[in-house]
Formats: sequence, structure tokens, C-alpha cells
Amino acid sequence: MDLRVAVLVDGSFFLKRLQFFKRKYYGSQPELTPEQTVQILSECVRRHINSGGQDTYQHLYRVFYYDSPPIDIKAHYPLVRDGERNPRVIDFSKEETSIYRNKVLDELKKQRKFALRLGTIKHDKQWKLTDRALNQLLKGEREFSDLTNDDFYYSLRQKGVDIKLGVDVTTLSHNNRVDKIVLIAGDSDFVPAAKLARTSGLDFVLDALRNNIDPTLHEHIDGLISFDLVSIIKGVLEKEPDVKPTWWDTGSNPKKAKTQKPRRRKSNHRK
Repeated sequence: MDLRVAVLVDGSFFLKRLQFFKRKYYGSQPELTPEQTVQILSECVRRHINSGGQDTYQHLYRVFYYDSPPIDIKAHYPLVRDGERNPRVIDFSKEETSIYRNKVLDELKKQRKFALRLGTIKHDKQWKLTDRALNQLLKGEREFSDLTNDDFYYSLRQKGVDIKLGVDVTTLSHNNRVDKIVLIAGDSDFVPAAKLARTSGLDFVLDALRNNIDPTLHEHIDGLISFDLVSIIKGVLEKEPDVKPTWWDTGSNPKKAKTQKPRRRKSNHRK
């Protein structure tokens, strides 16, 4: 059986999970380069395409990558440092994370069968306390005078990304372009899109990159598959991790948490 597969990637989620595994298992290694980051993502995609089984051959239709370019504005920090009269200015475009994410987007544009779906970043022109700092204040562990600029974050939100994902799922579902969709994401915002795809007869597989998901999400997908991201990082860096994952010692298979065999496309509707 031949299946055409589209892979949809929540870029912000992927980068956060990748950094989590990098810090936990490869903390002594330098930060991942944009090229290495794209290599790791490409390997994740390759493993999904090759996971069809002996009687199933899967073709990659396209990889859709959803994210927003970092903001490039300047803003004043919320607090004035000791010995200074005015708060310092931060140029977000020169922050390491902004430079890194822009380079990742540039590198993705060079990849074959990758399509970028970029939204925009909206900001409220205000700083907010981190959850950690707020909890410490509420518990009386710190005073307001103890706060520093590190206890604040600039309020940002993505716009247009979810809409683009929904439009792509609708197009893929109604035009019979693919038989299966793999979504790399970690929240429940995809549920309406998953329902539409399944109603149209597509298999809808979620890869949460070993992140915990709400158990109720299982009813909206045809499988939950997460590959061993640590082994993928190992292959790209060609180095052993500082700390081996527990599943390496137990010999358990981290690949599949819940899967179902691909089903042939049906013309009748289903939930």
C-alpha cells in the first residue's frame, strides 16, 4: 500500500522540545547550530516516512513549518539598574535567540519539500512578571525591591499561525493530495483540524516529541508516535549524551506510545 504523507510542524514547539533535550542530555556541548537544528528536524521527518511497515510505502508530499519571525523592535527594560538614571534599551533583533531563529528559517528555505508558513508576532508593549517571580512574591519569599530585569519577560503572541495550519489541513483533506498527516505539536489547538482530516478519510498522527498530552486527545488522532530525539541528536553531533535516557537502560521502545496501522482511504464519513 502506498501512502502520501504530509508532515506539519509547530516550529516554536519543536524548538522548545529540542532545547529541552539538548540541555538535559547534552548540556556540556555547545549550542546547536541552525544547520544542526534543521538536520535533526529532517531526520524526524525521515523516520516518520520510513515507519510505514513492510507492506506500506510512504511518500513525503511536503513538510509544512509553522512559525513567526522574531520581533526586531527596541524596548526599555522595566527596571533601572543601580547607579543608572534611566532603564537600558534592549534590541530584540540582536538577541542570540532572535538571530538563531532567523537563521533556522533561512536554512529551512533551502530544504527540498519544505514550505514555510509564517505568521506575525504581536506585542502589548509591556513587560510581565515570570510565573516563578510572581509565586515567590505571593509566598513572601521575595520582596518587590528584590526583583531584577531577569524576573520579567516581554509580552508576545503569535498571530496567523493556527489559521494557516487549518487552511493547509482543509486543502490537503478536500483535494485528496495526501492519505496521512503527521503533526509535530504539543497542545490541543489542532483538534478541529484533526477532526476535519479524519472526517475526510485521512489518517492523523500526532508526534508530541515525548511531551505529555491530555489523555482525551487520543480520541481525536489515529496514533501517537514519538521517536527517540536523543538518539537523533547523538547522530547529528556524533557524541554520546552526558546523561543517558532511562529508556536506553531499560530497553523500552520510546517510539510508539499509541499507534494504529494505516487505513485505506474511505469515501464514507467518520468521526
